[in-house]
Amino acid sequence: MRRVSCLVGLVMSFVLIAMSGIVPPSVQASGTGIIKRVYTDKARYNPGNAASIKVELTNESGASFSGNVDLSIHHLETLLHTDSSSIQLPNGASTTITFTWTTPNTDFQGYFVHVAAGASTGATAIDVSSNWTRFPRYGYMSEYPSEASSVTDARVKRTMEDYHTNAFQLYDWMWRHENNIKRTNGVIDEYWTDWSGKHTMYWQTIQNLISSMHNYNAAAMPYTMNYAALHNYESISGVDPKWAMYEDSAHQTQMGFDFVDNDPDTWLWLFNPADTNWQNYIFAQYRDMISTAGFDGIHLDQMGERADPYDYYGNVIDLDNSFSGFINNLRSNLNSNNMSDKVLTFNNVDGAANGWAFDDVTKNAQYDFTYTEIWGNANDYIELKALIDKAKRNNGQKAVVLAAYMNYEENTGTTYEAESATLNGVTTNNNHAGYTGSGFVDGFGDNGDYVEFSIQVPEDGWHGLVFRYGNDTGTNNSRSLYVDGNFVKQITGFLDQDSWGTWKFDAYHTVWLTAGSHTVRVAKEAGDTGFINLDSMTLGTFNEPSVRLTGAALAASGATRIEMGEGDQMLGHPYFPNRSKQMRSSLKEAMKNYYNFITAYENLLFDKDVFNSDSGAQFVEISGQPVAGSGTAGSIWHFMKQSDNYNIVHLINLKNSTDTDWRNSDSAPTTLTNLATKVYIGNQESVTGVYLASPDISLGGTQSLSFTTGTDSKGKYVSFTIPSLQYWDMIYMKRAFTTPTDDIYEAEDAIKVNVGVNTNHAGYSGTGFVDNFDNNDGVTFTVSASQDDDQVLRFRYSNGGSDATRDIFIDGNYAGTISFPATGSWSSWATSELTVRLKKGIHTVTIWKNASNIGAINLDYLDLDKTYIWQFDRQITSVPAGYRITFRTGASGWVHQGVNNWQNVVDVKMMPNGSQDGGLDHEISVGPFTSGTIVDFTFLWDDNANGIMEPIIDRWEGTDFHITVN
Repeated sequence: MRRVSCLVGLVMSFVLIAMSGIVPPSVQASGTGIIKRVYTDKARYNPGNAASIKVELTNESGASFSGNVDLSIHHLETLLHTDSSSIQLPNGASTTITFTWTTPNTDFQGYFVHVAAGASTGATAIDVSSNWTRFPRYGYMSEYPSEASSVTDARVKRTMEDYHTNAFQLYDWMWRHENNIKRTNGVIDEYWTDWSGKHTMYWQTIQNLISSMHNYNAAAMPYTMNYAALHNYESISGVDPKWAMYEDSAHQTQMGFDFVDNDPDTWLWLFNPADTNWQNYIFAQYRDMISTAGFDGIHLDQMGERADPYDYYGNVIDLDNSFSGFINNLRSNLNSNNMSDKVLTFNNVDGAANGWAFDDVTKNAQYDFTYTEIWGNANDYIELKALIDKAKRNNGQKAVVLAAYMNYEENTGTTYEAESATLNGVTTNNNHAGYTGSGFVDGFGDNGDYVEFSIQVPEDGWHGLVFRYGNDTGTNNSRSLYVDGNFVKQITGFLDQDSWGTWKFDAYHTVWLTAGSHTVRVAKEAGDTGFINLDSMTLGTFNEPSVRLTGAALAASGATRIEMGEGDQMLGHPYFPNRSKQMRSSLKEAMKNYYNFITAYENLLFDKDVFNSDSGAQFVEISGQPVAGSGTAGSIWHFMKQSDNYNIVHLINLKNSTDTDWRNSDSAPTTLTNLATKVYIGNQESVTGVYLASPDISLGGTQSLSFTTGTDSKGKYVSFTIPSLQYWDMIYMKRAFTTPTDDIYEAEDAIKVNVGVNTNHAGYSGTGFVDNFDNNDGVTFTVSASQDDDQVLRFRYSNGGSDATRDIFIDGNYAGTISFPATGSWSSWATSELTVRLKKGIHTVTIWKNASNIGAINLDYLDLDKTYIWQFDRQITSVPAGYRITFRTGASGWVHQGVNNWQNVVDVKMMPNGSQDGGLDHEISVGPFTSGTIVDFTFLWDDNANGIMEPIIDRWEGTDFHITVN
């Protein structure tokens, strides 16, 4: 989604390249010594394909090198392949070595590639995946100038090589939002002006981009709007205003989006996504761009939350529940037109765990991966993680990509104050609050006025010249920019604001500068307009610590970010061509290592069988360090995940952080060393190896850690020492899991927080039971689900006091609140239960005493039983043998149940489960049953809520139900 400032100071850097003859160097990263770069020839590989690995070497050591270049390829901790090539490399010489490896036949696997030449090392990664949407590394392209195909190819190739980009969003490539490809008399135009009226798009360049992406096995995804049209849509495109959305029931005012650029021609007019006529029209546009341009799918955008509008006929549109229908109809439309292989994704604008339209799309829409643009509803690290977690729960563990613009609200970089610059014809003042430094330049509006900054540039590269200004003249004004005395361009982006005390930093231009001293002059010349106040100029630069910490938080949480594009650019603005902030070389190197890392370890980070463990603090202890599971500033943020074969611990170093807003600048963390660590695991787990991998250590390669195991009052643990933690460490532990007899998990063997173990009340199973289960206490079980299934969590307990309640969490997410009625004595044992859905794999089940819970219990064990759920809106008629049956309703009462024509009748009480759905907030299970059984049941409702079964007084359901056991 675009924002207000997106039309300001735009720059097309490849035009600058053509003008200056400068081609920026590739990222020199993931290499040390004579090894300068290591990269692959494709973004991803199909299983069994040959991968080409290139190693660029330059000898600047002062002496000739003679020896081997050695290559090794690992999948996680397992070495799979080695190779070697002998070279003679004189001082000052360069060469490129190419290795070829036939990838394994296993689909969806990541591999780490390490190379060494003497003491020099380098690394890259390989993704073997038949479908890019399983592990999307989404990049972007936003510039379509007239240029040679080799220049176009270099943009794609460099992004792919350095960042493993396997799909690109082509941002704002189209002519109009409702009419994508411009044609004259049925023939595609050679070029067209984009929606803003400021840029020319060349059709051949668009075609060349798509061709290059396909050549590197990367997908081309076109940016599109799902419900927008540009001005004059009716006369130009034949779009009917009867399909639109309106702010009033009399269709007098069509809903639109104003970019606040004083140009009504750039307004987007919005249409009803549920209107079938609009759908038929825009779906045809989508099919046309796929078949004509060769795109690999559709990237759908929208403009975010707004009150429910009206259609043309005065009906209220349930807008936040309309997008899934649009997407599903589009999916069906593509399928019926031989485009079933085309990818769909949809932007959940301002995504948050409880965000507008989020549940509708992530639960109900048939799309391929979740995409959400983050604004004000997920500002903290923990909110980002909650969003990612919920998206994966809702969408069946599909991949998640975030559009999260780093440092977007900050003017980051070295700042030069205007009042301290060389001034001509202007004055300084401090009569408008909000300036930086000691004041600002005013009276800046007569011909010949200028402000000239003397600056120091730290390194060769692109540098954003960002001007902080004030303007309350009523007009948008301009200034002429000179660098080292040479005219560069007229900057037209000094926009009119509400007051002179409103300061903006959205006027900028990006230039290529060599390291050293330069002058930058901002001048008012005859062709320029209006007065401005000028506060400062900043060399726009991304803040490296915040970028790296946010990248760690996203990947560790299981998501990626649309981030890299145009060869060497990082996305920092909702208008993708905006390049006002640039990466410096150290961040470029870090990002190369980061993308190597998330590609090589994609199976531990993003696999569908990777689930969160509970989010509490019970799992990890680090001697002498503050450890928190909430992403708290001043601590080490830890969280655990589980896969079929590994326990995964993420540690993110927030000790030097000042706040937890991910997009804000932050301080670099101090590297911590020799961290004595203890990780608690389930009693059924047996660890055979502990490994450390980090993008900050050894270029991302895995190292094995020595470990010991033991048991203490909290439970079973693994102990080891972490050599260092800079930004982000991932510890992964290879383990086996032994499912206990009858799926019964003893509480005394689980991970325990603030509880004890005792044997002083008879009747328990195992070696004891958990007692002293009071406020802020809990027990975490690590369990295994053999397949995707509904499961009854049956807790055996005793309660010699008053009725009690406890909250239940699955993989750290609230699942329900269940009651533990008094059993009469501490030696009388009963069961309470909750039915949950578990995906195949390892999960954590936590029973916790929060402040809102009441009473005391002793806890004996957790019994995990597969079940089928019967509801009034989902009345099943058969179940497999060996399964329980869970009855879930919206009222208190009893299940009156028998078998085989009402034999062996029992009455079991429905219990509250903590659900927010008033129609499904009571449940109980019965069974299991053998094959051939007919289960008979009905309900007796406790309408007077006295908890006493009164068959004469209480209300019977009046219908008998039956379920066949197969």
